[in-house]
Amino acid sequence: MQPALAAACVTACGATAVTTPVVLAAMRRLAAIDEVTARSSHRAPTVRGGGVAVVLGLFAGVLTAVLVAEHGGPNLLPFTAATTLFGLIGLAEDVGGVTAMRRLALHVAAAFVITAMTVLAAVLGDPTPGLAAVLAVTVCAPLWITGFVNVFNFMDGINGISGMSAALAGGTLAALGALRDAPAVSAGGILVAATALGFLPYNFPRARIFLGDVGSYTLGAVIAMLTTQAVLVGVPLEAALSPSALYLADTSVTLLRRVRAGEPWHTAHRSHAYQRLTIAGWTHPQVTGLVAGVSTVVVALSLASFGPWPGRLAGDLAAALVLTGYLRLPHRVVLATGTAPTTPSSAASSTATPPAATPSAATPSPTLPTQRVAPSSSPSPSTDTTAGVSASVSGNTSEATSGNTSGGTSGSPAASTSAGRTSGRGAS
Repeated sequence: MQPALAAACVTACGATAVTTPVVLAAMRRLAAIDEVTARSSHRAPTVRGGGVAVVLGLFAGVLTAVLVAEHGGPNLLPFTAATTLFGLIGLAEDVGGVTAMRRLALHVAAAFVITAMTVLAAVLGDPTPGLAAVLAVTVCAPLWITGFVNVFNFMDGINGISGMSAALAGGTLAALGALRDAPAVSAGGILVAATALGFLPYNFPRARIFLGDVGSYTLGAVIAMLTTQAVLVGVPLEAALSPSALYLADTSVTLLRRVRAGEPWHTAHRSHAYQRLTIAGWTHPQVTGLVAGVSTVVVALSLASFGPWPGRLAGDLAAALVLTGYLRLPHRVVLATGTAPTTPSSAASSTATPPAATPSAATPSPTLPTQRVAPSSSPSPSTDTTAGVSASVSGNTSEATSGNTSGGTSGSPAASTSAGRTSGRGAS
């Protein structure tokens, strides 16, 4: 690793770790709290908005990379734009709330800006990508960025899952950038991994603070943008998408299953594969470890895409089988343990409600100081939006909290402004 990138990595990780406690205190004063609802997996009100520290860490890393580099360093303008635009949208949602349609419009507009900057940087760079790649990215990237931001938001629903996934994605993209001599991809990937690792101690295995929309939007946007840059510099599509494949598969299959079952796909639920595993009794560290492990295997298999076509197809097939095994695992766990099977509707209804909601509860549910969670100042909770670009507005759901049991739900764009919101997002 070049000295400039090493310095940027240390700075990004350190800045995130140091500023997270400050952000926690500030967000508590702003009453940015995720309350416990019937569809929540967390069991105590928890501060959200920890992604502000991630944004600050990314900015610190970019500044260090630019100042320390000998010849101006890599072009990190698209990376900085993605961090800024989606960070601001997420912060507005965490602190005050944004209506579903306005949020969708902001996501799409920001995605077009980032796509334009990414394509322009590639065309002006060396080597210049082929015309076919430029046209394909110009058409598809706005849809891809908007969609993946929401996918990442939907999947951010238990302790550490998004921090681990972001660290893996950043490290993978950094390595792919190095293979293709793409310093912007390498630098961006390193910064993503560093900030994710800096935030993880506050969110895993015990969550003191949630990423919030500001964190999930930002990480989703920069990972999507770096994936686009990787494709433009000639990284095979399978390799570029490999660290995001599990998130994409879980969200897509969940949406299709709900539609085929006649479920109201636009309502909040807890039927992602990872959520169903927690409902079946797995702990959040177990599920997060599984997700990280499966994603690592998929990344390893994607390396076959750099070889001849027979090996590439074999790697793709093996990766598809691994993801299928992950998606079927909740059903196998239910059969093995005798746990009652859950559906998108029953998953939500079976979620334990906070003790305070049950008059007969022996002890009241833990709450934060009343002056910091005043009803008059607390923003309305919300749930996540549905996966896919057609419902690209993301909402929030619960990530794991101090009780080591968090998780989110997801729902429709309309619902996303009215029911329980967290940094750990819910299902699509």
